[in-house]
Amino acid sequence: MKNLFYLLIGIGFLAIISSSASGFLTSETSSTLDGLYEETFYIDPENIEIGDDEVKIFLLQINKNNGEKKINDCLNFYSSEYENYKIECSISVNENVAFDNECVFISGIFVREEEKDTVTIVKDNTC
Repeated sequence: MKNLFYLLIGIGFLAIISSSASGFLTSETSSTLDGLYEETFYIDPENIEIGDDEVKIFLLQINKNNGEKKINDCLNFYSSEYENYKIECSISVNENVAFDNECVFISGIFVREEEKDTVTIVKDNTC
């Protein structure tokens, strides 16, 4: 009976340690992965043209999904890479792979003038 009592106390102690450790690991891993995604975000461009005062980034995709979000992410990412440049990101869409019928679905321009940031997004709904 005495051994059973010690066994139950030992199991209870291990259960408390296990539950608190797993909660800690879950929350710490989640926040680490969130930070990792934000720090290493990168858009793989089809083409980049760098001029004297502007950078043009061309992205290609097969559908129109998440166009605005990708343009905003592109502008945010490249505006930190090229701080004193005008940034232009464009997404070309080719929904039919059989035909080479590409069109610029959405484009965005980021301009920083006198500590003021301006973002302009233009969408072509006929594309």
